[in-house]
Amino acid sequence: KLMRRVALNILRIREEKNLTQEDMVELGFERRWYQRIESGTYSVSLPTLDRLARAFKVDVEIFFLKK
Repeated sequence: KLMRRVALNILRIREEKNLTQEDMVELGFERRWYQRIESGTYSVSLPTLDRLARAFKVDVEIFFLKK
């Protein structure tokens, strides 16, 4: 349940920032791996969440919020 919430928040934030998955590739994320993160099929590590937060320019805690 938590993994799905994190995945949905990552997707929501990316879309709010008007970024595409292709943009994420340009930011250094491998396409298939990133798609697995957003689909919730990959358990994201804290270092990866930190990297995503820096790419999105947000605080890591936003990934855990209920929306």
